Amino acid sequence: MPLLFLRHFSLLMLFLGTGLVHGQQIEISKSNQALNQVLTDIRDQYQVQISFDDKALSQYINKTQGRFETAEEAIQHLISPFPLAYEKSGEVFIIYYYKPSPNKTYHLSGQVLDKYSLEPLPYSHVLINDHALATDLKGSFTYQSKEDSLFKLKVSHLGYYILDTLISTSSNHEFLLHPSSVGLQEVVIKNSIIEKSTQIGDQAGLMKLNHQVARFLPGYGDNSVFNLLRLQPGILASGEQTNELIIWGSYSGHSKVVFDGFTIFGLKNFNDNISPFNPLIAKDIEVSKGGYDTRLGDRAGGIVNITGKNGNANKFSMELTANNMTLNALAEIPLSKRSTLVVGFRHTYYDLFNPNDLSSLVRANNDDDTTNNIDITLVPDYNFRDLNLKYSLKIKEADLFYVSLYIGSDRFSYSVDESIKNARIRKNTSENNIQSGASIYYGKTWSKGNTSDFSISFSGLDNQYSDAYWVERPQLPNNVNISDKQSNNDINEFYVRANNRFALSQSHSLEFGIASSQTQSIYVEDTFQVNMIDHQEVSNRHTLYVQDRFSFGKGSSLVYGFRANYINSLQKAYLDPRISTSIQLASHWKLNAAMGLYHQYISKSSVVDSLGNYRYIWTICNNEEVPVITSTHITLGTSFHRNSFTFSLEGFFKNTDGLSRYVSSLKYNLRDIYYFTAVSYGLDLMLQKDYRGHSFWLAYSLSKTVESIDINGQLIEGRAPQDQRHELKMAALVSVNPVYFSANYVFGSGFPPITQANQSEISSVYSRLDVSVVYKFLDRKWRGEAGLSVLNVLNTQNIKFANFERVPHNQTNAINLFAEAIPITPTLYLKFSL
Repeated sequence: MPLLFLRHFSLLMLFLGTGLVHGQQIEISKSNQALNQVLTDIRDQYQVQISFDDKALSQYINKTQGRFETAEEAIQHLISPFPLAYEKSGEVFIIYYYKPSPNKTYHLSGQVLDKYSLEPLPYSHVLINDHALATDLKGSFTYQSKEDSLFKLKVSHLGYYILDTLISTSSNHEFLLHPSSVGLQEVVIKNSIIEKSTQIGDQAGLMKLNHQVARFLPGYGDNSVFNLLRLQPGILASGEQTNELIIWGSYSGHSKVVFDGFTIFGLKNFNDNISPFNPLIAKDIEVSKGGYDTRLGDRAGGIVNITGKNGNANKFSMELTANNMTLNALAEIPLSKRSTLVVGFRHTYYDLFNPNDLSSLVRANNDDDTTNNIDITLVPDYNFRDLNLKYSLKIKEADLFYVSLYIGSDRFSYSVDESIKNARIRKNTSENNIQSGASIYYGKTWSKGNTSDFSISFSGLDNQYSDAYWVERPQLPNNVNISDKQSNNDINEFYVRANNRFALSQSHSLEFGIASSQTQSIYVEDTFQVNMIDHQEVSNRHTLYVQDRFSFGKGSSLVYGFRANYINSLQKAYLDPRISTSIQLASHWKLNAAMGLYHQYISKSSVVDSLGNYRYIWTICNNEEVPVITSTHITLGTSFHRNSFTFSLEGFFKNTDGLSRYVSSLKYNLRDIYYFTAVSYGLDLMLQKDYRGHSFWLAYSLSKTVESIDINGQLIEGRAPQDQRHELKMAALVSVNPVYFSANYVFGSGFPPITQANQSEISSVYSRLDVSVVYKFLDRKWRGEAGLSVLNVLNTQNIKFANFERVPHNQTNAINLFAEAIPITPTLYLKFSL
C-alpha cells in the first residue's frame, strides 16, 4: 500500500505563505536543481503554501523550465516525472510519495452518525474525490479506487454541519456529524457550513426535507411533517386533504407514505391537524414525486419514505408535548451500549369538535332550477390515538437490527338534525379506522464495505363506515328512509425483501433485490340490513429489480435498470424499465431527467352515486372488474445551488391507464364500472434562500390533470376531481434566538365542480395564511419550548377537498353537506425535553 510519506525521514517542513498567487504567472528558470529547493523558491517568491518531506524530495532533480498560469499547474509539471502526488486541503498543497500498484484496488467504507446520539443518518450525501453517492438506511457507504489511496470526502446531511476531510483507505470509518443545534444552544463550528435547507434538484423528482425545521412552522405540532410536505412544489396543499398526499396530480391511493418499511394507508386525520405517524419519531424524509428508480415500486404516483429514530444510545432522553388537541410523549431508552428502545404515544384528551355545533345557510341550488337548495356546514366529532415501539441493536461495527411496531385508531362522525320547510332531516354518519404496521430489519455491511439488508413487514388498514339518512314528514304516517348502509373495507400487505448494493469500481455500482408479497382485500356492504356485497381477494406477487449506477465527471450520474413483477393469480409478468440521469452542467448548475414505467397492483377505486358523491374503497387489481394500473413518468428539470440559494425548475408528464370508477345514477340510467385514462402534466418552481439561521422559500405549481372515460361508446373528457391549475406557497422562518417567528401562505386556484348542477354553488378557491412564534427556555437539564400559532389568520372560508356530500331532499332538491376547512384558529403548544 502506498505510504502518504516516506517511512524514513529526518525533517518535515511546512512552508506557509499568505495565500495563493492570483493573476500572476509562476516562472521556473533553473534546471538540474533539487526538487525541494525549487518548491522552496516558489514558496518564497510567490507565497504558495506547500507541505512536503524535505529530505525525501531532495533526491529528485528537477528538469522542468517554463512559465505557468497557476501554482497548481506548476506543481503538476514539477512532480509528474517522479513517484509523487499531491492533494489540496484548503489553500495548502500536500505532496506525498505515491507509486500506483498494478491491479491494486483501494477500498473505503464507513458509516455516517450523529455525533451526540450516535443515530445512523440514512441517505446522507457523500462526495468522494468528486464522485457522488448516498448512504443506505443505516448510514453506510462503500467506495473503491484504483488510482489513489487518499480520499477527499465531503459528507452532508440536512440539519448538520458539512464534514470536509482527507482520509486514507480503510474500512468501517465512523463519520460523526455535528447537528446545527444541540438542546437549546446553537452549535457554531468555525469555517463549516450547515446543510440546512430542503435538498431539491440533485436528482429527478427527488426532495429531501429537514424535519428539524418542521416544528417551527405554524400548526399543532402533531402534523409538523405534513405541514412541511404541503409547502413543497408538486404536493397539493389546497383543500386540506385528510388522509393522503396528492403528488403531481395523482389519484387517491396512487401515492403512498412508507414509515420504517411498512405502508401507512392513512387515518382520517381530520382538518389536517394530526399526522398518521408521530413527528417526534421521524428522522429522515425523502419524497420521490415521480421518475424514481427501480428500488421503489408498487405505486403509480409518488412515494414518501420516512425513517424513524433508532434512539439515543448514549443517554436516556424524552420529549413531552401538549397542545389544543393531543398529548404526545416520546422516550428514548438505552438498554445497553448497543441497543435502544423508543416509545411514542399520542392521544386526543377530549372530543375535538362539538357535533351539535352546526351552522346552516340557505342558498340557491337545484338540479334544474338553482333557487331552493340548502347548504349545511358540518363540524364533526373526532378522536384519535396511536402507539410506536422500536427496538434497535447495533451489531459489530456497522450492522443494524431493529423491530418497529405501530398501531393507530381514530373515529370520525357527524350528525344532522335540521328542520327544513315541511320536513325534518336526520343523518348519522361515522367512520372508524385502525392502522397497524410492523417491520423487522437487518442490515449487513460486508468485509469490503458492500451492503445487504433483509426485512419483513406488515401493514393493514381496517375501515368501518356507517351511514343512516331519513326524512320525517309530519303529514305522512311513516318516515322516509333514504339510506341505511354499513360497510367494512380491509386492506393488508405482507412483504419479505432482500436488497444488495455492491461497488464494482470507483464509478460503477450494482444494486439488486428480490421480494415476495401477499395482499388481501375485503369489502362487505349491507344496505337496510341486507348483505349486498361480500368480496374477498388475495394476491401473491414476486419481485426482482436490478439497476446499474454510473458516476462520471464531477457530480454526474446515470442510473438504468428494470423492475419485474409476477402475479400468481393473473399468471402474468410485468416489466418496468427505468432510466435517469443527473448532469453537472457547471459548478453550480445541474440538469436532471428521468423516464420509466410503473405498475400498481392495488387500487383505491372510486364509487360515485347519482348525486355525484365520491367514496373510495381498497381493492386488488384482478384485471377483471379492476385492471392493473399502468403509468408512464417523464420528468426533466434543472437546478442551481450557490451560497445557500436554491433555484429549481422541473417539468413532468404522466400518462395513467387502468383507472376505474363505479357509477350509480338512476337519473342518467348508469349503474356500471367505467374505465378511463388520465394525463397529468405541469411545472414546479422552487426558490429558496437560507441566510444566517433564517430560511425563506417560494413554491409554485402549474399543472393540469385531464381524464378520458368511455360511457356507452362515447368518449367524455374532463377535469379530474383533484385537478388544480395554479398553486402558490410561500414560507418564512426567522430566528432571533431564543425566539423563532414563521409564516406561510397557500393559494390554490380551485377544483372542478362535483357535478354540473353545482358549478356556481361552491367556491373551491383556496387561500390560507398561518403565523407562529416559538420561544425556547429552561436551558438546563430540562429544556422547554412554547409555541403560539394562528391558523387561517384572515379567516378565509375554504372547503375541504373530498369532504363534500350531496343528499336528496325531494324529487328536485338536494342538500349539500360540506366539512369546512380550518377557520381562524389559535393554537398553543408546550414542549419539555430531557
